[in-house]
Amino acid sequence: MPQPTPPAAPSEPIRSAANPTLAWVRSLQRRDARSTERAFVVEGHRAVADALATGAIPKLILVREDQIDAVAAWRDRPDLPIRPVAAPLFKRLTDTHTSPGLLAVFPFPAITPPAPDARSLILLLDRIRDPGNFGTLLRSAAGAGVDLVYATATSVDPFNPKVVRAAMGAHFRLPVLPFDTDAQRVVQSLPLRVAAAAAASTTYDAIDWRQPALLIIGSEADGVDADIAALATVTAAIPLAARVESLNAAMAGVVMLFEANRQRRGAPIA
Repeated sequence: MPQPTPPAAPSEPIRSAANPTLAWVRSLQRRDARSTERAFVVEGHRAVADALATGAIPKLILVREDQIDAVAAWRDRPDLPIRPVAAPLFKRLTDTHTSPGLLAVFPFPAITPPAPDARSLILLLDRIRDPGNFGTLLRSAAGAGVDLVYATATSVDPFNPKVVRAAMGAHFRLPVLPFDTDAQRVVQSLPLRVAAAAAASTTYDAIDWRQPALLIIGSEADGVDADIAALATVTAAIPLAARVESLNAAMAGVVMLFEANRQRRGAPIA
């Protein structure tokens, strides 16, 4: 069905539940609307300020009337369309139990992936369906110096609101792209392609990560899909103490990414 588009944002508060701006923002809770509009919601003053600090420009900022002083520093910026919203209406705009009273709608970031080189580090997420895990992996990838994240179609939508909250601004700092035919060609050009697997005989810290590398993280319940696993040149595990079966997908990815980061920091590329 056609999606409502964002109308012009005058400064008077929104007090009608039928306001088309509210309908448009609510529609972005759905994946199909986000895909059509190429836009997503970022909640909270800190998260919005962090996105603005990267140079991203929102289509719209909505602030609950009682929080209007929180955006005082932004109100003189003509590129920031700010609209106050009556408190009873604002709480209907998000899926959080306690809304921070501020949200912004940003276009999908257009971050150009770097060309593969001797320091490339790419993360491929396969069947990561939990939004918290996906967002944590994005945040960790940004912190560990990953150049690019691919996600298979069987993973959660990268712009799901819960993913965005967990990622803490990572969407504005590294490209997050679908894993398609072009992506497959890119990853196959990398000499090291590591798939995380709890039963693997090779440990993650026995691998030389100081080369162009791909890390594949799959679902903790189902692992990496067989077709995706076939791309790997090696499978790797994290040794765990007795009677601990496994880490969840996010924690396993964090451990491996920061081992790659540790090896690469200040170390010559082989």
